[in-house]
Amino acid sequence: MIKKIIVFEKLIEILFFVSFSLIFLDAYQLFSIPITWVGSSFLLVTTLLIYRKENIKIDKLFLLILTICLVPTIFNILANNHIERDFLYTSLRLLSFIGFSFTIYVMSKSDYKENAIRVLKSVFLIILVLSFYAFFAQLFNFYEPLRNRPGTGVLGFDTQTNFWLAGSHRMSGTFREPVFLVSLLFPCFLVIHYKALNSKFFYLFSGFLFGLTKSELVFIFILILCITEILLKNFNHKVMIFLLVFTSCFFISIQECDISPSNIECPQSTSSSNLNPIDITLDNQASSPNTFEYNNQERLDTVSFTLENLDMNMGFGFDSTNAIYTNYLSQDITNEMYLINRTLPEFLKIRYLSKSFGTGRYFLTYENINVQNNFLFNLFSIGMFYLIILFLVFIYFLKTNYITGLKIIFLMICISLAAYEDLLPIFGLYLGLMFTMDKNANK
Repeated sequence: MIKKIIVFEKLIEILFFVSFSLIFLDAYQLFSIPITWVGSSFLLVTTLLIYRKENIKIDKLFLLILTICLVPTIFNILANNHIERDFLYTSLRLLSFIGFSFTIYVMSKSDYKENAIRVLKSVFLIILVLSFYAFFAQLFNFYEPLRNRPGTGVLGFDTQTNFWLAGSHRMSGTFREPVFLVSLLFPCFLVIHYKALNSKFFYLFSGFLFGLTKSELVFIFILILCITEILLKNFNHKVMIFLLVFTSCFFISIQECDISPSNIECPQSTSSSNLNPIDITLDNQASSPNTFEYNNQERLDTVSFTLENLDMNMGFGFDSTNAIYTNYLSQDITNEMYLINRTLPEFLKIRYLSKSFGTGRYFLTYENINVQNNFLFNLFSIGMFYLIILFLVFIYFLKTNYITGLKIIFLMICISLAAYEDLLPIFGLYLGLMFTMDKNANK
């Protein structure tokens, strides 16, 4: 009997290790399937095995809440004729949300928390080492595995960006972009920080990892971390080491071509010497598509969309939120294209069809744009019921245990601000590890 328990425990730890490792390989895909999706599937299988082994009972209230959250999406599926691509997209969204809910429920009642935390910390350290190697490999042209997963550009087949000519080199690690590294690894860091004993080196290298991302999102997380640690009266020397290293790395500029002029991404000195300063300035500006103005416009778009649709938000469904968001943004462009096409010569109408000339955001007319915010996506997909659930959860944890409640609320804020729109199973695991429910309560 004891031998079987030990064997099962080892199996669970192996599955956890495989799951976490694959989930954090966000920059790679295999046969056009993102490796992180495979990792999420392994995590769901692991959670299901724990559920069966421990004979955990599903609460009827939990099922009711889950059903209400899925009602807008189910209604859309029944009301519309989904093509195969849309049905696959919707199915993945539904599977992710159900997996998140199931994982958080099972892990909050499981006795395998310590196993999960121990494995999670080990994988975090491995990814940390791999991220540092990728950082220096990009600087000095060392070998790096091919980042074959498409980037997050509008067209869906853009290459990943790991070179910034006009700005500081940034840590992207095993992720497509620095913001995705922050979205997935910073909540992981919080769980390890609050649930495990860690050395000074853990905080030292974590400070390097997040500071080198140069991400505005992680800067917000750090500010909230400072406030939380002050409220918890947990501002010790380890946290100070983490903050000092993070601040130093975040504000120090690392110009890739200054450190490694021979980098294959850098302009050759022979060609750049013939350019005047104005040309170089223009080239630097053009080399970075994610300019401050464009990013600021994206933020204004999400704010205006939220204010416009919040009062009538009954839930658009996981399959429709991004499409409705895109339609909202494309109103001006559509009107502009209509007026232009009405005044164009006939041969231009035939040759270019509806794609008129100009420098506006015409991609909005043929490509859906993501909200790129976890909270807003789920708020508009589920409806105001999602906001009510979050509010009740906040109140419950603060009243039950103030210290634990603050930690969980901080973690939930980090997940809500993540660039990943879906509530992923790994997010459910993070939350499930942070609090405990009685698994026998509903027997």
